[in-house]
Amino acid sequence: MRNIDRFYKSWDFKDNDQQPNTTQFLKEVAEEDEEKAVGVMKRIYTLADTDSDTLNKYPALDILENEDPGTGVLHSTFRSERFLDIDNVPGTFYPDLVEDINQCYRIGVNDATLVLTRKLLENLLIDLLRDQYGKQEIELYYLPENRRFRKFSDLINTFEENLDDFQHRSGGLDSDFINELDAFRQNANAEAHSIETNITEDEMKDYREQARHAVQILFRINQNL
Repeated sequence: MRNIDRFYKSWDFKDNDQQPNTTQFLKEVAEEDEEKAVGVMKRIYTLADTDSDTLNKYPALDILENEDPGTGVLHSTFRSERFLDIDNVPGTFYPDLVEDINQCYRIGVNDATLVLTRKLLENLLIDLLRDQYGKQEIELYYLPENRRFRKFSDLINTFEENLDDFQHRSGGLDSDFINELDAFRQNANAEAHSIETNITEDEMKDYREQARHAVQILFRINQNL
């Protein structure tokens, strides 16, 4: 990268010479190691976050998502879409966490995607309970004697027990939502403690729908408190 004039600046400022600089860089990497060049292309593809219409103009990018007929190597774990398709994420903590989740999903690190999404849901519940009840009822979400927040399962139970206090803030708050939230918690826990990870693409699609629904509702409540 340092040997290519303006490589860094063209990326920092998205200048017109960004594409030729990147192409030159990839050519030089490929001359030394083609597999490494494909790996770098995956990373650039993720960072670019380009819409599908633009990507359709570059058929060579198919190698990042399909089987390479020349080598038989599969790159199907790389995804162009986001796990949490949410814009204008509020707060200072949540935007970076959502971006980390989406980055893990794009490069196919499924277990990390679920564990980080679990972290997002858990913290959203803490914030909702804290905003609603304040320090006066701190034990609903925090254990002062242990100096730690309650377990995710306890937070879900507390939220369910006090659901009436939140239902006017958002639609879709019912027992089915609680069950969905707890099911995601259990699945993410299983992945966090599993030595072997073998999550199918269909399972990830289901988790993605569950997570999107839960996160959107919790963010909506958060914004209305």
